[in-house]
Amino acid sequence: MKPIAMDDAAESSPALKAFSLLEIVAGMDHPPTLAELTEAAGLPKPTLHRWLAMLEGADLLRRMPDGRRYELAARATALAFAILSNNSGSTQRHQILERVVRNLGESCNLTVLEGSEVMYLDRVEAAAPLRVAFQKGSRVPAHASASGKLFLAMMPPAKRDRLIGTLTLERHTANTLADAEALRAELGRIRQDRYAFDDEEFLSGLFCVAVPIFDRNGRDCIAALALQAPVVRVSRANAAEHLPSLREAAEALAVTLR
Repeated sequence: MKPIAMDDAAESSPALKAFSLLEIVAGMDHPPTLAELTEAAGLPKPTLHRWLAMLEGADLLRRMPDGRRYELAARATALAFAILSNNSGSTQRHQILERVVRNLGESCNLTVLEGSEVMYLDRVEAAAPLRVAFQKGSRVPAHASASGKLFLAMMPPAKRDRLIGTLTLERHTANTLADAEALRAELGRIRQDRYAFDDEEFLSGLFCVAVPIFDRNGRDCIAALALQAPVVRVSRANAAEHLPSLREAAEALAVTLR
């Protein structure tokens, strides 16, 4: 979708003007400062302040803890999630997930990156009696999940370094990569291999393997497909066996997201 030009928005309703600014924030590869927004929008600071205040008041934008940068707020991310979950490709995506779960016998989820967290856009549970139940819309920290590490690894280096600098590397288990340098080393391996593991890094006893879903140009990782299973069934010893099926399904899912 082509963003609304600021010149066009200036001749439209106040709501459309504010929405055009929201599009600018959403399209930037990092939370922008007021100065960056002024340059990107080409607006006088008083006007920009007024629109930002309107969007903050509507819970569509929020200031980051440093008070200088802006990011999408809960209402905006909820709207984006609803659009992705209910657009014309959602049924087809769910059917693809169901097929890969039947094929592999383990739960799978489709994820997107939201700030410093991974959000489950869709999920299908396996029939196996021993499993960990997550819900559609669940969120997990990027640094402690296979999908999250995959998103970080596939980013342009400058964007990745900025995001890592904002992360709180909380330790969830003994295996969590809570050190920035250790995380960066892991991301280097993931970028080369194009798959990622979560080896009991978020929940003890849970193993996950994720593969990227690319845009139509094959460059940007726009989503991820991940398999989750208890370590008694899937581990580093046998996880690679699932990669061909996951990658095939990821290619099919990519078509529904374009």
